Amino acid sequence: MVCSRLAVLVTAVSFFSTLLHAASTAAASGFVASDGSVSFALNIPNDQVDDTSLYFVLTGPSTSSWISVGMGNNEMKDTLMFIMYADSTATNVTVSPRLSYDNTEPSYTSNVTYTVGPGSGISNGTMTATVLCHNCRSWKGGSIDPTNTAANFLFASGPRESLKSNSVTANLQRHSSYGTFTMDLTRAVGAGQLPSIVTADTAGTIQDTDKSDNDFLPALHGALTIIAFVGLMPIGLLILRIMNSVKWHALNQSLSAAVALIGVFVGIYCGTLYNRSRSFNSAHQLFGLVITVGMVAQFILGFVHHRIYKKTLAPTKLAPFHIWLGRLVIPAGVVNIFLGFPLAQNSKYNWALLGFVLAIIIIISLVLVWKWKQIKRQRKMRLAVEGNLNSDSGSEMRPWSAMGEPETNVPLDHINGPSAYHVPR
Repeated sequence: MVCSRLAVLVTAVSFFSTLLHAASTAAASGFVASDGSVSFALNIPNDQVDDTSLYFVLTGPSTSSWISVGMGNNEMKDTLMFIMYADSTATNVTVSPRLSYDNTEPSYTSNVTYTVGPGSGISNGTMTATVLCHNCRSWKGGSIDPTNTAANFLFASGPRESLKSNSVTANLQRHSSYGTFTMDLTRAVGAGQLPSIVTADTAGTIQDTDKSDNDFLPALHGALTIIAFVGLMPIGLLILRIMNSVKWHALNQSLSAAVALIGVFVGIYCGTLYNRSRSFNSAHQLFGLVITVGMVAQFILGFVHHRIYKKTLAPTKLAPFHIWLGRLVIPAGVVNIFLGFPLAQNSKYNWALLGFVLAIIIIISLVLVWKWKQIKRQRKMRLAVEGNLNSDSGSEMRPWSAMGEPETNVPLDHINGPSAYHVPR
């Protein structure tokens, strides 16, 4: 058993050594992206016995989180992609064959067998993968035709983030640049050999497009939810406690709920674009759904309570539920934002969020303390004035004081702010 495995290993090493030696003379078609993000060389064996294999070399700067080439199409749908990224040691590379059926993160396919050969790794700021691939000339939705003089290909590279994984199903961030090119495959047909790394396009290769890209939707989702839960909703609390304005509180809550709901819808759409969130089973997504239901319920309770109060000028049983839901929804929303950044593979932004949240807490606390001291000072002044009046023996300045508190059926609570809106202690 040991001898047979050793023989297989020796044969494989000898095979790739032969390929590397012959690479300089191998038939190949090559492509180099105009921005230098991707270099790709392809060899198609003309062996009639093995008409499913391909040899290729893929290189690019190690500053990119991942580098890829897609075969068979000039759009992501039905494209076979080979994605390269650093392994866990950051000295070698992981190659992941994936299929894409829409403009979403491609998924790993086990229908492709391949071997990553010698010469692969990370050196001098460059990632390199030398690959012998079996069962690569046809797949569901596409194929490689060796007689095609203008075959469609894709290329892309990930953002300047750290991705180190041995897993072929590693989660990817959206590409920072991408494009399309066509290649004359007849020039790649020849003896099955590993091609050389190319530094320029070979004859018959034309780059069609080259675009920069930004993954703005997750950022938009995060920004909207932060504005709603960390900004607008706490401001709504201050409006009610400091300004005693039900009108502005209602407008604030309407705006914050609308901003939050837009953020939720953007987040749901973002979830469909990535493998890590497509199943909608992460803690951030499930918790977010619960928070959204609570937020909508709180808004409805507040709206109904206010309508009833305007008619009766009396507190309603809905007020405590509205208030306590607010006390739960706001901190829950903030916590869920902290859960969202790791899902978006941007955990580093949690530190900035923490600083922002602490700043908001400090500001709100200072404002509430100021308001409390102001109320306390006004109460002392009022009591002092009343005491002076009551102690004045020179004249009967308040002949009505002995009559007790006036009795009236006219509701006046709304003048200083309705008690129904005061947060119970």
